[in-house]
Amino acid sequence: MISLGFITMYPNQEKLYATEIATRAFDHGIQLYRFTPTSIEPTTEMVRGEIFNNDTKEWDAAVFEIPSYLYDRCFYSFDGVSKKSQPIMNWLKMRPSCHFLGQGLPNKWDIYEVLIQDKVLAPYIPPTEQAVSPTAILHSLMKAHQIILKPEKGSMGKGIISLSLHRNYAEAVYKDNQQLEAKQFTTRAELKKWIEGILSSQPYLIQKYLPLQDENNCPFDIRILLQKNQLGEWVEQGRGIRRGLPDHIISNLGGGGEILSFDEWSDNMATAEKLLLFDNIHTITTRLPFVLEENFSPLFELGVDVGLSKDGALWLLDSNSKPGRKVILETSPDKHDKLYTAPLHYCLYLHSQQSIRS
Repeated sequence: MISLGFITMYPNQEKLYATEIATRAFDHGIQLYRFTPTSIEPTTEMVRGEIFNNDTKEWDAAVFEIPSYLYDRCFYSFDGVSKKSQPIMNWLKMRPSCHFLGQGLPNKWDIYEVLIQDKVLAPYIPPTEQAVSPTAILHSLMKAHQIILKPEKGSMGKGIISLSLHRNYAEAVYKDNQQLEAKQFTTRAELKKWIEGILSSQPYLIQKYLPLQDENNCPFDIRILLQKNQLGEWVEQGRGIRRGLPDHIISNLGGGGEILSFDEWSDNMATAEKLLLFDNIHTITTRLPFVLEENFSPLFELGVDVGLSKDGALWLLDSNSKPGRKVILETSPDKHDKLYTAPLHYCLYLHSQQSIRS
């Protein structure tokens, strides 16, 4: 049996997803394991984790060798667990006996620097700067009157801030415990001090504000899931619309947003507008995986987020190498089995390539 390890930061993270894969793994000649980076014993290099029991359909506690193939579903932040886990994952990636389904992507700034140099993708990339200091942020705000601050290592919409300049004050809008918060500043010194506190927590990027709302002033974007198939080729698994709450700054589902069918949503567009949108999406999804893999590491999947502004421009908002599946699962129930078997099919492809090399 081929051994495949499903790695998360915490023991029960994404357990339902791992279980769906595991129930299908045995028929593909694959044994699935679950563990965290910190569950690897440094002296013996054995793992204390869980193995899926195909007879009981349950996870059993077990001690086992590091699996030959690894599916990395670790999401890092700035906490203690991340600081312990990331070096271990980097160590695993250096081991010749470990084959990752996907190596992951670097931070958003490194990705931006590569994509903005590509002639095909550059027109879709929002102009971005590093927030090197509070002064740099204030300068951008004075120039554009409204900007977005995004964490360099952010995911799932966490930490995004909208800064806007009004006649007698500046305003920061952000999420705090799933609630939309607005903070106003009447002096430059007050705003600068607040920004200093923000930058002390993590590095940020500056982007000009893009009007990505629908007619009801709800922010929305298009999530497209790309994965490699059993032949190692990129295929689109599906696409859907994520729509946020009115007057909010992002469409992230964790903040109370909803999922809409892409086909139903796009059916309301004029024919010419729809054809242009489809053509632009095709350009992005065809070119993006190639550019990322050419400049970084091999990947297995990509969550591609694109935004359609009120003037009809399409913007590539994010490229996520560890995407969720909620949008596709809700809008395309017929894709369930395909999504859960995709990691298995690609694992078999990698195994066949290893057999050829050896």
